[in-house]
Amino acid sequence: MTNTFGFKDFLLLALVLALVVMTGLSMVQEDRRFKDVQTLSSTVREQAAQMGQLRRAIGDRGTRDEGTDRIVDAINALARQVASLQAMPAGSIGSGGDGQGNPATNPGGQPVLVAGGRDESWARPGVEIDWQDGPPYVSDPQEFEDYAEGGELIETFEGQPAKITPFTYSDVYGRRVVEDVVVESLGKYNARSLAMEGWLAEAWQYDPQGMWLRVKIREEACFSDGMPVTGEDVKFTFGTIMNPEHDMERFRSVVNVIERVDVVSEKVCEFVFERPVFSNMDAALSMNVIPRHVYGSLTPAQFNSYTGFLMGSGAYRLETLDANNQWSPPQDIVLVRNENYWGERQAFGSLRFKIIQDYVQSLIDYENGGSDMRRATPEQFAEKSEDEDFARHNQMLAWTNMQGGYSFIVWNNGEREGRLTPFADRRVRLAVTMMLDRDRINRDFYMGLAEIATGPFPPGPSTNPEVEPWPYDEAQARRLLAEAGWQDRNGNGILENERGDEFRWEYTYSTGSTTTDKIGRYVVDQCLKLGIICTIRKIDWSIMDTTLDTRNFDGLTMAWSASAPESDPNQLWHSDGIRNQGDNFAQWNSPAADRLIEEGRGTLDLDARMKVWHRLHALIHEEQPYTFLLMLPWIRMVDDDVSNVHAYPAGLSKDEWYFPGGAGQPVPGG
Repeated sequence: MTNTFGFKDFLLLALVLALVVMTGLSMVQEDRRFKDVQTLSSTVREQAAQMGQLRRAIGDRGTRDEGTDRIVDAINALARQVASLQAMPAGSIGSGGDGQGNPATNPGGQPVLVAGGRDESWARPGVEIDWQDGPPYVSDPQEFEDYAEGGELIETFEGQPAKITPFTYSDVYGRRVVEDVVVESLGKYNARSLAMEGWLAEAWQYDPQGMWLRVKIREEACFSDGMPVTGEDVKFTFGTIMNPEHDMERFRSVVNVIERVDVVSEKVCEFVFERPVFSNMDAALSMNVIPRHVYGSLTPAQFNSYTGFLMGSGAYRLETLDANNQWSPPQDIVLVRNENYWGERQAFGSLRFKIIQDYVQSLIDYENGGSDMRRATPEQFAEKSEDEDFARHNQMLAWTNMQGGYSFIVWNNGEREGRLTPFADRRVRLAVTMMLDRDRINRDFYMGLAEIATGPFPPGPSTNPEVEPWPYDEAQARRLLAEAGWQDRNGNGILENERGDEFRWEYTYSTGSTTTDKIGRYVVDQCLKLGIICTIRKIDWSIMDTTLDTRNFDGLTMAWSASAPESDPNQLWHSDGIRNQGDNFAQWNSPAADRLIEEGRGTLDLDARMKVWHRLHALIHEEQPYTFLLMLPWIRMVDDDVSNVHAYPAGLSKDEWYFPGGAGQPVPGG
């Protein structure tokens, strides 16, 4: 890449930035009126963005030498001053430093700065430092001769996300936008090895006793407006999640192992944990970091209600960040390349996520060139795999990966609208499981691509190998129902309890999937054979979260996908998750399970912890708060115009994809 940026240009820009900083300091010290502070804030944001572009220009040179390192030193020094200015609230100075507006320092009294070498002054003495290379590609797209930038990658979602605001979204679609593309974490799992690697983090130290984690943030890491990612942002993010006024219980249940986050210096923070838990380090490193200077002014009511107020440090961003003009359903979600991105520049000029909830219409749209990737039903995958012309022009992917997860029917083990459901009785839950032929469901509805699930853990060391799937046994199902008091007391073919109430329940699932419709009809037929009246209730995916939060269902089908190689069962299965709209929406309250979860989380030895998870697996299998249906593979169709696509153990890495020669969908306005 040709670069016309010269050292003289840098000196001129540095002088301008220094003048802005000095002017800003004077303004804050002498006149703290609201109007002046707002003007200063706007100016600082502009200068921060210019520094981000300057970092990019230097990075485009492709080499580092002594002169370049001096430039980086100067940029970092200016960035620290701008960051301290930016963090000043109206009427006060300082944010995590000495309380007087001075930047935070390390214990030696000097600002933490990395340029041209590894500075260990930030670290705790006597504890090993785990240095991380830059965010890695498993398959570097720029090594291919036909690599080019350009085009818009279009992905079809089969469900409508309700929100894409950080930590208030509640489904996998929000996660694909927020976590995968826009908001980054300190660490990520390697797509191939599944090992935790540094992303925003350049290095860390982990207490051998599991009670603290000190993290060094990359000097170049910055948000899409050019402002640096700092320890204060990490601390603010944790405080935001833990604020009980925020509707973020799903995320609180993951990071609640953290007691506090301490800011050591501008680019160094330390997590202090409540107790040793196996997932402490991963919970801290995988927490997405949001900018304090953007989200710090939001009230809890705003945070909870905003649908599309999204900003981070990732390779893509919303074109505009406007609280008065946010993304909201059912609009396409469009992201543009973040020109201030601190990491490897991405190939696509923009990303578009469109929502088509009907799988038939989605396939028609895909075949007409309306998108580059979509999720296919098992039937569509089988049919199109046999279509030689279609298969020749499309990448047909079906594989088991970390995010594949399992499908299930969750039973409401508690009350619905003030009255216990029939599924509060374990015998009823087990009876319904045994009335379903899951081999047939896999064979007829999933084309044999899946495996029968037995519990909450994906295939791997957490799974108890001694647990066998409950058999398909209608006779045993009838006996269990009779033991639970459900009998045909008046000879009309319908089971009643002792009060004479007929056994009726509502089967809830989201619209759009023909496979789910077929399973629904099968469940209705099987229930009728046993004297149970089952009615179908189909709802739009956008209100699924509300349905779960209010526990307004009898039985409901969906699927869980994992976000880590070893799942922490606390989020779904501990009784704490029943309260505050937590994810134990089955309302399954098991003191024995709570004890096992707490024991397992506190067991740092891997082999010993697996034995605890095996006991938990067996307990959940016996209790059947869910009917576990199938372990699902990922099924995707990707247009052959998209290059460097790999089916990794962690899923897909779209940051490695490109259109050869920059072909593909045009960039809006380009």
